[in-house]
Amino acid sequence: MSEPINVNALFLGPKSENYDFFKEMLNYLMDDHAQWRRNFHPDDAPVVSPKEQGRPDFTATLQKTREALIDLAGNLQLRSNPWFSPRYLGHMNADTLIAATLGYMLTLLYNPNNCAYEGSPATTALEIEVGRQLALLMGYDPERSWGHITSGGTVANYEGIWLARNLKSLPIAIRACMPELVEGMDDWQLLNLPTGAILDLADRAKAAGCFEEVRRRSVRGKGMAGINLGKILVPRSKHYSWTKAVDIFGIGQDNLITVPVRDDYRMDTEALATIIDSLIAARTPILAVVGVVGTTE
Repeated sequence: MSEPINVNALFLGPKSENYDFFKEMLNYLMDDHAQWRRNFHPDDAPVVSPKEQGRPDFTATLQKTREALIDLAGNLQLRSNPWFSPRYLGHMNADTLIAATLGYMLTLLYNPNNCAYEGSPATTALEIEVGRQLALLMGYDPERSWGHITSGGTVANYEGIWLARNLKSLPIAIRACMPELVEGMDDWQLLNLPTGAILDLADRAKAAGCFEEVRRRSVRGKGMAGINLGKILVPRSKHYSWTKAVDIFGIGQDNLITVPVRDDYRMDTEALATIIDSLIAARTPILAVVGVVGTTE
């Protein structure tokens, strides 16, 4: 059984009540990182010598850095919102966890690049671990799930619609390259294939050595001109990034349908069912149905 967590120990605190611990850990982490640099080929001579550190231009450069940081600190205090205070309820921002803040500061010093494993062997492993934790949290099998961390919710939404768009266009592209795989299916059937069936078709195209041709014939190669992949259904409480997403990915705002919400701001599922039924009756595909977990405001 896990140990109980005291929430008040997780934050710096509205009055910096946990400052001593924060500073203790900050000093430890900075010292630990500095020692890591010293231990990398310890026989190498220092690049920056004490003599250079005593030169006027060196000390002047440090002074410029000092002044810039002091100026930034003052500007941030003068113009920032007090997210840390329970008195402030103007936005959905809040204070950050001590562990998150210190972890972020420490990782910056190691400067990993998670675009490829060789640029981030430590943090890529952590990213995979977090992805599996999130999969488990959402009810998926972590051993069969995959994903990555984005820079924020807007980019996550963009990637979601990007994947949905590309996936939806694959069956049409496969019909153009390997018609035998989808023999007897019309556009309506192809645009309503379940995700698993589409991925199976993609695997078969890869096995036949035809996937690059399929990709070139999909929206990834030809763009959105002349193809309508359907409507995106979002609740009225949607984040504003969805309006931008349909613009960025060439789907068009006319294909974004807003679903009413109830008094508790949950999506009105009866209204959703009515919209879906009307789209099916008109043989209009549905590209995605988007839900809001929590709030965007």
